[in-house]
Amino acid sequence: MKKTWIGLAVVAAERIEGTVTSVDAKNGMVTLRGNDGQIHSFRGDAGTLNDLKVGDRVTLNKRGQVAPTR
Repeated sequence: MKKTWIGLAVVAAERIEGTVTSVDAKNGMVTLRGNDGQIHSFRGDAGTLNDLKVGDRVTLNKRGQVAPTR
């Protein structure tokens, strides 16, 4: 298994380390089980998702929620 670092945010918030449990390239989502046992889902671009496989160890930076603007 390879370890992959993926920066998903300009401003890093919480860092989550875990193992990829599923990759849904069609919908742009990756799901992982964190080292704490919790399940996390992230949106990613096609290039990033193509590099991931179930079982890969990853570290992701979770960004804060962005409020929609009108």
